[in-house]
Amino acid sequence: MPKWSGKWIGGRTYTATDGSTRWIIRKTVAGVAHNVTLDVRSEAEALAELAAFRRNPAAYRTASQERQDEAQQAQEDAAQAVFLDEDRARRFLQHLKASGRSDEYLKSTRSYLAAWATALADKDLRAVTGPALKKTLATWDTGKKWRIIVFKSFTSFLQDAGELDPMVNPGRFLKVPPARRNHELKGYSIEHVQKLYAALGSQALRDVLCLQAKTGMHGTEVDRLASGDGKITVLKDQGEIAATVTFKHKTGKRFTLSLDAQGLAAAQRLQARGSAPDRQTIREAVERVCARTGLEFVHFGAIRHSFATWLVERGSLYNPQGGGLSLEAVAQALNHSSTRTTALHYVSATVPPMYVVPICLEHPADPVTLRIVQAQALQSE
Repeated sequence: MPKWSGKWIGGRTYTATDGSTRWIIRKTVAGVAHNVTLDVRSEAEALAELAAFRRNPAAYRTASQERQDEAQQAQEDAAQAVFLDEDRARRFLQHLKASGRSDEYLKSTRSYLAAWATALADKDLRAVTGPALKKTLATWDTGKKWRIIVFKSFTSFLQDAGELDPMVNPGRFLKVPPARRNHELKGYSIEHVQKLYAALGSQALRDVLCLQAKTGMHGTEVDRLASGDGKITVLKDQGEIAATVTFKHKTGKRFTLSLDAQGLAAAQRLQARGSAPDRQTIREAVERVCARTGLEFVHFGAIRHSFATWLVERGSLYNPQGGGLSLEAVAQALNHSSTRTTALHYVSATVPPMYVVPICLEHPADPVTLRIVQAQALQSE
């Protein structure tokens, strides 16, 4: 029990076991009794605390109580902190995989996410500021657009999962740079791609290059086709068109292309392989070839742009056997206001025209293609 030693303007004092004096506020305010032991060592300090008490008795806290509150708040904050940790990264990647993202996309995302995790180690995402994010971005020389996309996608995933409040989502500080419009000719010359094809030692790499250079397919579309998410239909009596291939476009819609014999053989080999070489493998192989031959480096992602340029400059259209009219002409004959209706109901039932560019992809190790077999058969007749 405390040994009461006297009174003061705020209440009572008592002598502690160590002989020191303790000041206690004993007041009743608005019918509420207050009995507060102060953390002070002099009457002057006690009077200062009493003044603070009188300003707001209900909210008054002693120094020790405030320290306890701060410690408790720190514990609560630590429990609610949101980090870019291994568990959240794993769940985010699982979410992307369930959404149908390719293995190559997941590999690239994992790499960018790991870089962000290193840069933001032990930082609560709720407290990360815009200037801090931009300072981090400035340390990277490449891939800034995709780094931003990955970070914003990750924080949006956490927000949708209820782990990150929209008001403190750091992704809001970053904006994805708009695509730059460039009216210059894009890509590489036909001759340059032919030389690269002739120098590549891997059949799988040549097959990817063949499909992209002859059809303008996206690299991700070749990936999906190789993994079995696409249908190859071999045709007969369609002249130069040896097959059609149907796959999911990046927009999610199914899309059909006509292939020549070389393109068919490349597609079949990739499907038999079960996958296409990943971007890192392609890049490293092309770097080695270019270093050995002196060729300018070729980004496979730009071959689609090259194909479009070749079509404009030197391309032609090869119709299925028996000819056929353009989609616009069929739409006009059916009095369709748009070719969308025509394409929806009729194009899927036909062999589409094949877009042809005058490119000759040859390598001594290429297997004999169907076209060569047909040519030999004609010569023997």
